[in-house]
Formats: sequence, C-alpha cells, structure tokens
Amino acid sequence: MNKGVVTYLPSHDGQPGAEIAWAVDCREAFNRGVKLAQSWLDSAFGGWLWAVMIAERDLLPRAIDRRAFEVGFLGRLHQRLRSHETSSQPAEGVALGHAHPERWPPAEAACRC
Repeated sequence: MNKGVVTYLPSHDGQPGAEIAWAVDCREAFNRGVKLAQSWLDSAFGGWLWAVMIAERDLLPRAIDRRAFEVGFLGRLHQRLRSHETSSQPAEGVALGHAHPERWPPAEAACRC
C-alpha cells in the first residue's frame, strides 16, 4: 500500500511549519507555491495576489499538482497573516476569525490530502 509522499511547509514568521501527505509525488508543485507566495510577500509591488496565484497554478497539468500548489501558496500566506495577528492580539481572547481557537488542531499536526 502506498503511504504517500510528504511535503513540508517550513516554519516562518514565527509560525510553525506543517507536514502534508499526498497520494502522489507533488512536492515540486507544493514547493513552487510556497516560493511564489514568498516572492509575492517580498515584492514591493506584487500585483494582484489572486492573479499571480491563478496564472502560475494554471500552468500545472495535473489537478493534484494544482491543489498542492494552492496548499503551499496559501499555507505560506497563512503563516504571514497569523504572524501579524498574533503580534497585535492580546495573549488571551478570541483570535480573528475563530470563535473557539482552542478547538482547532495544532498547526504542526499532519494533514492527509
């Protein structure tokens, strides 16, 4: 039985990384998404975020690669957004967008896609 291939979103911006298991090897597409997101974040003028993601994602022929690209891209953006949220939030209270943040699984938990 195939146990899949694991991709790694490294920790960044003070946020934990994540492991995501895939049924097929789509590490290249995942890493491409992470790198494009970082490039957009580092850019003084990166253009429309959605247009940058869609234009690059649509170059990938397989649906699983497009999904892996999206997960890598959005995962990196999520880390940046959470870093700003946690730096401006009090230690206690409700995180933005989460009525019960303690119910969410820890970010370092593996996701099976």
